[in-house]
Parts: sequence; C-alpha cells; structure tokens
Amino acid sequence: MTKSKDGKADDNGPRQAMLGPTSADAAGEDFTDARGRRWIVVGKVVPKEIDVAETEKERRNADDYSPPGPDPRTLSREDLAEKLRPRRLVGDYEYRLEQPDYEIAEKILAMKEVPNTEGSPGSASAFAKLKFIITPEFVIGPDDRRRLDNPRFLPGSAYAYLSQTCTATMIGPSTALCAAHCFYQNGWITSRSITFGADTVAPTAPFGSFLADSLTLPGAWNNTEWDWDFAVLEFSPTRPDLGRQTGWFGTGQNFNGAKTMIGYPNDKPVPSPWIRSGAFTAAPGSRYEHNLDVIPGDSGAGVYDNGDNRCNGIQSTQWRTTNPPRVWNEVRRWDATTHNFFAAYGNWPRL
Repeated sequence: MTKSKDGKADDNGPRQAMLGPTSADAAGEDFTDARGRRWIVVGKVVPKEIDVAETEKERRNADDYSPPGPDPRTLSREDLAEKLRPRRLVGDYEYRLEQPDYEIAEKILAMKEVPNTEGSPGSASAFAKLKFIITPEFVIGPDDRRRLDNPRFLPGSAYAYLSQTCTATMIGPSTALCAAHCFYQNGWITSRSITFGADTVAPTAPFGSFLADSLTLPGAWNNTEWDWDFAVLEFSPTRPDLGRQTGWFGTGQNFNGAKTMIGYPNDKPVPSPWIRSGAFTAAPGSRYEHNLDVIPGDSGAGVYDNGDNRCNGIQSTQWRTTNPPRVWNEVRRWDATTHNFFAAYGNWPRL
C-alpha cells in the first residue's frame, strides 16, 4: 500500500490494502480496516435461490417504473454518505460500516472531472474474431447480437458469467463491476460461481470458476431505486492478479459515440457470450437510456466505448410502456459516485 504525505492510504497507489473485511479475515467478527473504518457484522446470511434472469422477465412495465432520482452530486454531504454506506458480503456474513463514510461523499462532491483509468490486455494479446448470427422483448430494432468466438481472448475474457444468470466485467487487476440487483433483492442471492471467458465451447472456463473474496454495494440499493444499482466485486487477496490473466477495461465518462456490450443472455445457449453495439440515447440523471439489445442475463455487464475501450456504464434495467408502446434499456452511468465508491471499497484502481 502506498501512502500520501499525510500518511493515509493512497487510493491510486499500486497494490493498496483491501479496505474492509475479506475472506482472508476472521469471518463473523467486527473489523477495522486499513483506513480506520469500523465494519460491524450484521449477521450470518442465508442466501435466496433466485435466477436473476427470471425476475427480469416479470418486471419493467410502466406501473413499476422508478423515475430517475436526482444526480447523487445534488445531495448533501450527509445524505450522500448515508445513501452510499456500504453493505458487504464476505463468505456467509454481511457487514455494514458502523458510521457513514463522509470522506467518500466529500470526494464525490469535490470531483470536477472523473479521471479515466486504463485497461490492460492481460495474458491474451489478440481480440477475438466475431461470427455473425441473427436471432427477441428489449431488442430494439433488428436483433444485431453476434456470438463471440474465443472468449478466452479480449474482449470476452474480461467478461464473466455468474451462476445466478448475470454478467460482470473486470476493470482492474482484481476488481470487477456488476449490478447490485444481481446479488441483492430484498435479501442476498445465492451465487455459486463466477467464470470469466465462459462458453459452451471448450475451453468452457479458461481461467477457472470461483467466487469473489468480497462483494460491496451501496446501502441505498433496495431493488427499486435504480440509481444505486452497482456493485464492487473484489478478488483480492486470493486472486490479486486475476485481471493480468483476463485483461480488464479502463473506465471513463465519455457518453458520446458508439458503444459495445458483451453479456450472457438466457435466450441463447448458457453460458455463451454475445456482443452487440449501439449508443446512449438520453441522460436522465445517473441513468442513461440506450438502444443496445438486452436480454435477461446481460445485467451487470459493462458497456464500453468503441473508441477507447473504457467502460462508461453498467447494464441495469429495462422498461416498457403500452401507451404509447415503447421499450428501452438503461445503464447506471459511470460518474464521480461510482468512481469513488469503487476506489473506496475495492482494491482499485491499481496498476
């Protein structure tokens, strides 16, 4: 861990300490992290058996629509800190910060421009070749999804299939992004495996299958407020250099231009990765509407810019109205809130 001049941990230093309880710590005990923050054990968790893709088939009509809330940066320091006070799952135990983290709220409110982070090709030096396959509800216009051949290479190697039917994306050597609803819907959801580069064609798990050492999401996430639908997957200390095998995407706040997403939709052979392109079409607060084709199973996937390969959003939800008839998809956009949350509760960014 590197330190700044005042002796505190430096969020941007290489190989910083994990900031909170992980599977390497004593499970079920209160914990003080490297920055002096106290984590309190809420209790032992009995996860629910939920197929996230099935829950997505049942929802998203106009009656359930949750309009975008205010941009988190319009909240007061106190309200923002409370909204972000994290919920963390480590092994069988849930932890919460004892007090709101006012430092992260101050960083978010003070950040004038979100810094870019760089990606890495990992051990795979070539991008996979794409084979075009045509194949239906939250597909907008013609279905332009294509099956991704050889996902053991970038870009597919940085995307993972989650056993509860979701997708995650590496953004650092040991850190991945995903959607909060893939792990918590009025209680924690059972997750049995995370498999990067997964495919029905051999090699089916080129980097192995495992679970994250810790999972952290904002305490404000309650399965209805989609502005808080993001989660940090941290694979250190047991796999601190996973991303050096899979490669990872950078992050950035460029919302213009062509976008691409890879996901594991459940209307295709499971698990098989499918790639599609499109664009963000509107910017309501912290959520962006887009026209990329999304199917249950794609939730949690990072959407990256075709120009610089930086993730600009996390696939979150889909909506429909009948009068007038319209379907649209939404990402939780990458901004000062997500950047600082990942820096505070993951071993990220790290070179």
